[in-house]
Amino acid sequence: MKSLFTCFKSFISKHVLRSASRDSLLILDRFYWNDKIQGHHLFLLDVKSKKLKQLHVPNVTHSDMDFKMVGTCNGLLCLIHYSLDPSSTIFLWNLATRQTKRIIEPQNALLTYKVPPHCLVGLYFNNIDSDYQVVRVHSFEDTHNACLDDSLTKLCAVRVEKYSPRTGLWREIKCRSNNNNNQCVTVSGCLFWTENSVTLEETLFWVAMEVSDKVSHEMIISFNTYTNVVSKIEFPCLVKDCVVVHKKLAVYKDSIAVIICSETETMAQRLDLWGFYEKYEGVECWCKLQTIGMFSRLERPVGIFKNEILMSTDKVIHSVSGAIAGLPQDDLGAKFSYNVFNYVGKFVTSYGGIVVLEEDDLVENEGFSSHDLFIGNINKLSID
Repeated sequence: MKSLFTCFKSFISKHVLRSASRDSLLILDRFYWNDKIQGHHLFLLDVKSKKLKQLHVPNVTHSDMDFKMVGTCNGLLCLIHYSLDPSSTIFLWNLATRQTKRIIEPQNALLTYKVPPHCLVGLYFNNIDSDYQVVRVHSFEDTHNACLDDSLTKLCAVRVEKYSPRTGLWREIKCRSNNNNNQCVTVSGCLFWTENSVTLEETLFWVAMEVSDKVSHEMIISFNTYTNVVSKIEFPCLVKDCVVVHKKLAVYKDSIAVIICSETETMAQRLDLWGFYEKYEGVECWCKLQTIGMFSRLERPVGIFKNEILMSTDKVIHSVSGAIAGLPQDDLGAKFSYNVFNYVGKFVTSYGGIVVLEEDDLVENEGFSSHDLFIGNINKLSID
């Protein structure tokens, strides 16, 4: 029987994509809802050809569940099948080989609700250990620091745990706040994941909300995987006559950014791009970088591709430069929200180095590029 490491090495090494496709492929996650139903669709978007291909997410459990896209790292997709039963699970999906790897939960799990929106989940590559790791951030009631003078205020401590696919183990990380002490970060109420997430170098960012009987406050939670520092970042302040309609985390020119769609009193809408930069002596602040609009119709922020803001209407995803792709005209009457993920095919193995093709791996056939082979695999995947 193969060892866990050998199986994971095989899972990784069989995924091969060359750099020819890594700058033009996006993963598009569409959340839809109406009065009766809600759910997700996942698409592969080839920006060069402006073609959209639906991906049918594999069901790794025996339950009929919805899914949430967590992120993608070097070609691996991290997703969550979730429901109200114990079958909810996190798993990795290799698009090129159609393999999946389910993340097994420990018997002594820290929390009852292991999946969003009750926690924050992210995927990144640990360069020090040469290993892919899944991060989960959640909150527990902090009884030691509870406010005795206000029974409606519930302080919760933020706790972090990591999973290594190579070892198959979860472990709790002793995290600390960013104010140069070893104290744990607290939030006023339970922590919920409300929007998308992004990864910038060794730091993961989520849009989250602290919720209690008295507080409902949205912010950004970050976790530095190198220093184990958890931070709370407030959103930029808007002018008083504007109301936030939508927001989206993104990476812009190697910095964390947020796209905010706001609406004026006259119902006109605009998109503002804010970057989070170090101003002086380690003090970071938001700077407005760009404004698009005003719009007479709703333009939802989707993300950033090649330093351009992507927006969506009911029919198309586009930037200022033009249309990126037409959107499916199904589920008429439903409302939609989109997240976009850059799909980078340059793959680093969990055991270090760029993957080396072996005889039993995917190879480049004469007359066909690895991009063609990958798209061919996606086509097969979509109709299975």
